[in-house]
Amino acid sequence: MRLKNLSLRPAISLVILYALIFPLQAAETHNEFIIAAYGGSSTKGVMAVKKEGKITSVIAKENEIALLNLFLRDKYGPGIRVINYGAPSAQALELLTGKYHYSKNKTWREEMKNSQAKIILLNFAMNDARHYHFKDIEPDYIVSPVKYSMIMSKLINIAREEGKAVIVQEPHPICGRIARVKLEPYVSSLNAVAQSESVPLVHQFERIKQIANWQTLMSPDCIHPSGSLYKIKAQETFAVIEKNFGVELAHYQQNRQSLDSKSLLMAKKSP
Repeated sequence: MRLKNLSLRPAISLVILYALIFPLQAAETHNEFIIAAYGGSSTKGVMAVKKEGKITSVIAKENEIALLNLFLRDKYGPGIRVINYGAPSAQALELLTGKYHYSKNKTWREEMKNSQAKIILLNFAMNDARHYHFKDIEPDYIVSPVKYSMIMSKLINIAREEGKAVIVQEPHPICGRIARVKLEPYVSSLNAVAQSESVPLVHQFERIKQIANWQTLMSPDCIHPSGSLYKIKAQETFAVIEKNFGVELAHYQQNRQSLDSKSLLMAKKSP
């Protein structure tokens, strides 16, 4: 029995040493500062490209959320992660109810209860306005600007009740034939919701329209941004996050660095 105990000691020591060196890594998913982004195809990162004379859609590698990840990690360290939950063609109501393009989700309440995110990004309006214009979906999902306001308020309040902070994002403008879908009433509604609910708002619509020849920043379908416009959008979203949550993010980074230092110190002291 004595020999058995001796043979186990190296293995036990190795387990203890591993736990001392890598405690942060083992619990990394719980210690990350998570930002969750919800929206339609522009959140997902869709971009139109021309191939053999035809327009097709791809997911841009350097889309807004991917770039936002880079900007935040450069400023606040590797523990910040923005998770892209964008669903092409999704409306805000679908996120609330867990239907259609968000059918893999449960209700928004359940989504928020189970989410590890500290900040929620909401980017809806484009598809809400499109279906309202064309009336090409079941009646309950034809969302007027007034109904859109109510839905966005519900999404915000449910997220906050589950302990999340919320940022809302305006859509970018569109051009060409699709511009007959009027986004302006939805942009106005979103601004009113942001003010009444006291949540940060990322201004994109009029800001982008003020750029000279902004249409050239759109991809060929005139609906989705080009890589250049995705970068412009990401920079503005980053600025809003930094302004409203920079102190919290910096504090998180300091705590993480302190925990890393303590873990390494304990590892050095271990036998």
